[in-house]
Amino acid sequence: MFHPNMQSIVEGFSPSGGPKWRSWNGMLADVWEVAGSAGASGEYVSPHARLFVVLEENQPGAITLSDRPGPRVGTAGRLSYVPPGLRTWSLSAQQTQLRHLDLHVDLCHIAERLGLQASDERILSPRMMFENSRIQSLANLLAEECGTGEHHDLYGEGIATAMLIELFGIPPRVEDIRGKLSPRKLKVATQYLAENCFENIRLEDIAMLAGLSPSYFSAAFKASTGLTPHQWQMQERVAHVKTLLAGGKASISEAAAACGFADQAHLTRVFKRHGGLTPAAWLRSFGA
Repeated sequence: MFHPNMQSIVEGFSPSGGPKWRSWNGMLADVWEVAGSAGASGEYVSPHARLFVVLEENQPGAITLSDRPGPRVGTAGRLSYVPPGLRTWSLSAQQTQLRHLDLHVDLCHIAERLGLQASDERILSPRMMFENSRIQSLANLLAEECGTGEHHDLYGEGIATAMLIELFGIPPRVEDIRGKLSPRKLKVATQYLAENCFENIRLEDIAMLAGLSPSYFSAAFKASTGLTPHQWQMQERVAHVKTLLAGGKASISEAAAACGFADQAHLTRVFKRHGGLTPAAWLRSFGA
């Protein structure tokens, strides 16, 4: 499970409720209720990125978050994005109570899924005390999920991902007009199938790598290759079988076991479906 490892030094702030939290692949969201005295302050740093969202406050604008110590003027916004390793300071101008959400993000894990490079300014630039109604609405939904946990994990993960897409201004990915996968996504998919062709691969897992729904991914993959993902995987297995048989490294039954087939009969059915010949007939035609 992902751990944000944030370090903090606070004075005058005390939790009155929480945390309530949920964790997903490379993300963790936690919700706190905090009471702060006038002049309360905090100092924070983490190796991971963080999106801070004020959900409720009885004294609007009392709390500020800044990338430098001391008071900050004109900070009405309730959201702040903190890049990895950036030290920040909070300050309460008056006695206050607030409820806030922190979305901690492992950018090494998430950036690739969002199509971002490690050097992208969008993930390296801090944004202190800004407003975004879409993120605010999503944050309220995510906070509710942290409290109840009544949905499938994909529900909370989808909300958190949507917050990041809005935060970083990531545009829709334009696929080929004929519904094919982009070259990058096709390479990711076929490489994953090749590297794991002996395993039982779930369509949901490989579709997630491409950032698509399983149904859309399956159709786009077939449009790109002429084969379904499962057919492509079986084609990879058959290619490995041929290598073993042609080199005299294994018998047909041994090759079936080595390449993920249930038995020799299973291999024979798949082999014939892909090449028109049984393994034994292929060996004879191969001259082996």
